[in-house]
Amino acid sequence: MVIAIGLCTGLLTACGGGSSSGGSNTTTASFSATDAPVDDVFDVTVSFNRIDLKPVNGDPITIDLDGSVEIEKLNELTGNAAEPIVTNVELEPGEYQWIRLFVDGGFAEGSYVIEQEGNTPLDLFIPGQQNANPNTPARFLHLNSSFTVPAGGHADFTIDFVLRKGLTKPNNSDYYLLRPAMRLTNNVEVGTISGTVADDVITSCLSDGPYTVYLYEGDLNAAQSEPGDIYDPTIEDEDEDDAVDEAGEPRPITTASVTANESTGIYEYQIGFVREIEGGYSVAFTCDAANDLPETDDSALEVLFTEVLPVSVTAGETATKDFSFVPEVVTEEPL
Repeated sequence: MVIAIGLCTGLLTACGGGSSSGGSNTTTASFSATDAPVDDVFDVTVSFNRIDLKPVNGDPITIDLDGSVEIEKLNELTGNAAEPIVTNVELEPGEYQWIRLFVDGGFAEGSYVIEQEGNTPLDLFIPGQQNANPNTPARFLHLNSSFTVPAGGHADFTIDFVLRKGLTKPNNSDYYLLRPAMRLTNNVEVGTISGTVADDVITSCLSDGPYTVYLYEGDLNAAQSEPGDIYDPTIEDEDEDDAVDEAGEPRPITTASVTANESTGIYEYQIGFVREIEGGYSVAFTCDAANDLPETDDSALEVLFTEVLPVSVTAGETATKDFSFVPEVVTEEPL
């Protein structure tokens, strides 16, 4: 099944478009993009040309965008900010298994990374596009996340691109790769986590940051689990489908930057689009996000978390968690 959609501007605004099969039982749905920030680049812009959706009972549905949709500075869509990929597309209600996002690879097609302001843009590809030829099948980002499209009305979904994990630059290359590090949320099921980090926590850091809050599923303190770093074993594995995280450590769902409020000087963070779940979450603060390389399973000596706090999320509300614990700095006695 193929649906043709026209390009719309503005966040989740109404626009015209084709219909899957029509009828009063259809639902309109919108899919938007947000980002868990990355710290070492200035601009990440991605161009999408197609979305595929797989109903549990039925063949995949293809949504061909009428003109590619370019999400400029995806890396700046943090907290509750989002931009639409497609809006008001008619879908049959029911259960869906996965989403595939087809990307126009390379600067000439609208996907690129600018490392520092004023620098020349570098190509951004889906793995495999960098060596593509005319006979290469279209590449896509696969999000294996089930979701429900309710009967009637309108459904809003947000796709969080975890760029800190998904954006990589191969050694000795002049291009970037975007891997499928994403999560899907239904906007009626999500809340927000926000808070502050005390000044003396910041000044206790042995580095200049980036200061970062990591989000984990479940109460790590109650489970007596130490927070793990960002790690994707598929980056260095030739057989990506078989690669596994053998350590089994808790891995972050997403992250948020901690920045000083320009008006108050208070260090603040915000994590948007967090689904309400039984058992809640944990947030952890670190000064060492610069040491957290997604291709390596970094040790606690490289990524130190100063404090881990449990937090419960209620849909439509904001939960507040502030970090105030100042870790003791241990120095070795001279011999």
